[in-house]
Amino acid sequence: DLNHVLWTRASLVIMLIMFMAGMFGGYGRALMTIAAVQVFEFSTAQWSELNAVMGLSGAVVAVFLGPVIDRHGAKSVMGFTILLTGIHAFTLASTQELWTNSSYVLVMMSLWILLLPIIMVCVLALAMSICTSGESATQFAIYMSVGNIGATIGSLFYGAVADITSWSQNYALMGLIVFLLLMSILLVRTHGHPEQLLETDSADNRHIRELHRH
Repeated sequence: DLNHVLWTRASLVIMLIMFMAGMFGGYGRALMTIAAVQVFEFSTAQWSELNAVMGLSGAVVAVFLGPVIDRHGAKSVMGFTILLTGIHAFTLASTQELWTNSSYVLVMMSLWILLLPIIMVCVLALAMSICTSGESATQFAIYMSVGNIGATIGSLFYGAVADITSWSQNYALMGLIVFLLLMSILLVRTHGHPEQLLETDSADNRHIRELHRH
């Protein structure tokens, strides 16, 4: 039963989204942490405090976005948030002359931290929406594992390119990862509500299960 659900088109798309979202998070956290100290001259205490404050703020915003996600669908809300994150990355990459402006840097770093929990909530909403009742725990655990693999690959990717790219190019690469994530979101078939993601596949699976029982 798990195999029948896990390898449907909708499930594979979700795994792609989980992987790309994890890769974005892994790459971004590695880049942002190092850049904050080495380029933007945050102290360790300042960066930790900013992460705590803006991370909590982002979590609160994500909670209140629950009804919006339910009304417009996780795909739409996540797509909009990812678009903002991509614009943010490419803006940072193209405004290196403003990196000495402490106010500009503080706003840009705060926005990035704020957007992460919102993306995470939307990704989890998409993943949970296609989990079937009988296999939901294992199915969701697999999706989370795919996201963790993506985060590891993202961190490794940053480590591989960090010595051969400039800081501006690093942010441009993060924008490219965001673009790929946005493209993967567009593969999701839904009419605004994530509950419809497996609508077609579920009917096919029921038919397969009936044949299997007989």
